[in-house]
Amino acid sequence: MIGKKIAALAISAVLVLSSGSIAFADTTSSSSGKIYPQDVMNTQLLTPVKFLMDKKVITGDQDGLFHPEKNITRAEFATMMAKATNNINELDTVAKKVYYSDLSGYDWAKGYINACAKANLIQGVGEQKFAPGKNVSYAEVITIIIRSKNPSAVTAGTWPDNYIQYAQMNMNSMIGDRNISDWSAPATKGDVATMLYRSMPKN
Repeated sequence: MIGKKIAALAISAVLVLSSGSIAFADTTSSSSGKIYPQDVMNTQLLTPVKFLMDKKVITGDQDGLFHPEKNITRAEFATMMAKATNNINELDTVAKKVYYSDLSGYDWAKGYINACAKANLIQGVGEQKFAPGKNVSYAEVITIIIRSKNPSAVTAGTWPDNYIQYAQMNMNSMIGDRNISDWSAPATKGDVATMLYRSMPKN
């Protein structure tokens, strides 16, 4: 099912990575006085980026920009998803567990990756591997978002077609204007931010 393909994952979220937070953006002020990236100001991305930054799902990048056209890794997306779904309780404790054997050098993300694994949001690539540095695909992004909203939503079919079909039938408001023609392609930060924002409660 997802097993091997989901390796193209994240969740975390997604880059000043050594800090343990997702760095999509940095310093430009909006009229509210808060700091948001210059390259999303006066664009449709400002709303989702502001929301995700305010919720501390993503933080700042060193160059002050968001770079919506760039891709994110599985480790980055997993970090985002752990934060977006509040699966960050006892983060230090879960970081000490061994779900995957290939997280050396990813101390900033290990707790978030493990939190997503514990919550059954993500799966590895087999042989206890997660491949944290590979780009996350659109199919993997939508799979993890669907799982986070309803773990039993998709119970039949072959991945990724079953999740893609579910998303197209039930989540058009989230993906309809993304114009995704290749679900196996690496997801861009702008698309990930938009889809994640639309999937999250706003209260």
